[in-house]
Amino acid sequence: MQHIKEWLKSPEVLAMKKQTMGQNMTVDFFRDPMRNTLWDPELIYAPADGVVLYALPKVLPSDFLEIKGKEFTLQEMLSDKNYKDKSLVIGIFMTSFDVHVNRVPASAYYLESREKNQIYTHNISMMIAENELFSDFHYDRKALSYLFCNEREVSVFYCPNLGGRYYIVQVGDKDIDVIQNWGEGFHLFQGERFGSIRWGSQVDLIIPLKKKKFKILVKEMDHVQAGIDAIAQII
Repeated sequence: MQHIKEWLKSPEVLAMKKQTMGQNMTVDFFRDPMRNTLWDPELIYAPADGVVLYALPKVLPSDFLEIKGKEFTLQEMLSDKNYKDKSLVIGIFMTSFDVHVNRVPASAYYLESREKNQIYTHNISMMIAENELFSDFHYDRKALSYLFCNEREVSVFYCPNLGGRYYIVQVGDKDIDVIQNWGEGFHLFQGERFGSIRWGSQVDLIIPLKKKKFKILVKEMDHVQAGIDAIAQII
């Protein structure tokens, strides 16, 4: 885990920048390198490679982020008006240089995947947010309007160790090809692949605060890797 400023100077990113200068990034984008993931039932690992935009220890179901003067709630994110739980919420922005394979943050049964079309209009570009991350190492909440509009997939997991469900929300970019998930109806181990997003994306982890308490281990602008970096700990 490292700050985005340091990650952008890493040999892997510098090599991709050099290789793709003026060329198509398709080869690097679809890479899925072998990875020695970690296992620890007391830790929650990142479900996606990318930059942490927010890491919120307690969010009410009717209170989330203010984007373009409008409150975007957990109920809207999950497309579930009946969602009532206070929750831990961590949002990870997957940049164009990140591996776009998603992994299970805690061993769980993959109960269902709910495909949700865009909420208001056609998908919009996430490049404004990415450009800000790369140039100024911050983001403007006004640039997160894609959370309202873009296509999303809500995956529901049941984790016995957590005593209940947790949710992973995958949000696609403007030129999204497909949000592809697998393993529904099966038990998946921590760090195991469960899906991928083609072309740009954001992944949010939502854990209802019912039977467990958590300590968040990341902060905004940290770059994390799926299955390797712990983002929360059970306390």
